Amino acid sequence: MTIQDLENRLIRYLHGTTLDQVTNIYDLIYDSAEQLLLDIDPQETKVITQIPLFNSVYDYPCPTDLKGNGAIDIYPQVNRTYADYYSQKYNQDFDLDKLTDLTDSFTVLFNASTKSLRINAPTLTAPTILNQASSLSNNGTWTADGVVATGLVANNTNFQSAGGALQFNLTSGTGYITNSTSGSVDISSMLNQGSLFLYAYLPTGSQFTNLQIQWGSSTSNYYSVTATQNQMGVAFNNGWNLIQFPWLGASVTGTPDPTKITYLKVLCTATASQTGVLVNNIFAGMPLLCNLEYYSKYLFRDSTGAYKQIPTATTDLINLDTETFNALIYQCGLQLAQQQQGVDALFYDAQYFTNKYDQVIERYKALYKSEKQIPQGIYYYSPGPKGYNQTINSNTFWGN
Repeated sequence: MTIQDLENRLIRYLHGTTLDQVTNIYDLIYDSAEQLLLDIDPQETKVITQIPLFNSVYDYPCPTDLKGNGAIDIYPQVNRTYADYYSQKYNQDFDLDKLTDLTDSFTVLFNASTKSLRINAPTLTAPTILNQASSLSNNGTWTADGVVATGLVANNTNFQSAGGALQFNLTSGTGYITNSTSGSVDISSMLNQGSLFLYAYLPTGSQFTNLQIQWGSSTSNYYSVTATQNQMGVAFNNGWNLIQFPWLGASVTGTPDPTKITYLKVLCTATASQTGVLVNNIFAGMPLLCNLEYYSKYLFRDSTGAYKQIPTATTDLINLDTETFNALIYQCGLQLAQQQQGVDALFYDAQYFTNKYDQVIERYKALYKSEKQIPQGIYYYSPGPKGYNQTINSNTFWGN
């Protein structure tokens, strides 16, 4: 069905009149679609997309069309077992459990205007630590270039792991820290498949053009990758950023030996001076390609097949089957009646469309239960008898 089909149906319901007097018909249809999505999770809005998961990487970009926290399932593309069961948790429970929980889990995080997925996949292959970058001499010796990057010290109060991070200052330009005597590590099994990661604390993220990492078997035999955004796929932010460097497509200098990685170099390019840049925890990991199934908030498609949230043309397609399409019609009719406010609207149309819409929604909920995962875990504690805590509102079920 198209927007034109919807308009034709509405004309028949509205006593054969035209829609010429309707204000902003596309906005009205969008408002109706929003109400429909508030009332039900239509089966037709399910989407399956790919997402590469890493052990010990917890934050991932969220599909822009994810409806609220309406994730249904996360699972490997092949050879799924009963162990591959990702359950949704509340944000706090997820964060508390992520380092110790041996079961797969996820949560949807809202942070200001940004929504992201937090996923814990402890059953995947553990990452390989190349250098914790927590001390100047704990694993080889770290040095700075001394011109653009200066004042290299260990910071034992602001770090991501291992009790410390490498801190230095930058002037405008490209500065680096390097370690050519790091303990030898074999990551040949990840060649052109895995990714390198590091944590970087950037005082003013917008003033960093890029970060680059070089890794190899010597100062003249190495791979290098440059990143212009963080692992979430967005511009560098102020504070800690997890940076991903995919091995596939890396530049190659000399003939590096991936079985003996002993050389590491981190280069930072900034457009203004920075005080207190930090680097911490350089590691490599192999991804597992998984499917993410979720409910989309995009009910429309244009003629090219691109999904959209708001219709803009009569040729736009509506991603609804018969039952839910009728519900959208009735909700549009109710919105039209509210806008027109005539005698028919007041005494007949509004009540008619309300009754029809409620009937369709009630029937739909009875036939098609929502498969959206409800967060599981302790919502809050309340003091119980003798000072002991008792759990209140602990959700441990699926669906609604």
